Amino acid sequence: MIPVVVYIGLLLIGLACFITHAVLPFRIAKHLREDYPQHWRVIVDTGGAQAAHGPQLWLRMQSVLRSPAIAAIDDAAITRLWRTWRYSQWLAWGCWLAALAMQWHSRS
Repeated sequence: MIPVVVYIGLLLIGLACFITHAVLPFRIAKHLREDYPQHWRVIVDTGGAQAAHGPQLWLRMQSVLRSPAIAAIDDAAITRLWRTWRYSQWLAWGCWLAALAMQWHSRS
């Protein structure tokens, strides 16, 4: 019974971490828009008449999240969200791989 609870727990923790990884860029973007509009303009500005939106904005935000720009802002709340975003995906994969290992081990 305990291995089943651990297995399902690992899957649920992994799912929660993947959802966290997907949601946090929006929270970080909200903080940037509200607290640092000059930095947000750099992300949105495409150099043309129209601002970035949709997939283009998402790609630009992903680029910013993977660069040292977020840490350079030196805002504790944004940095905390950024670190959570950065490591949540690794924790999710670790949980899912551990669940797969448990499943594989139980079959042999």
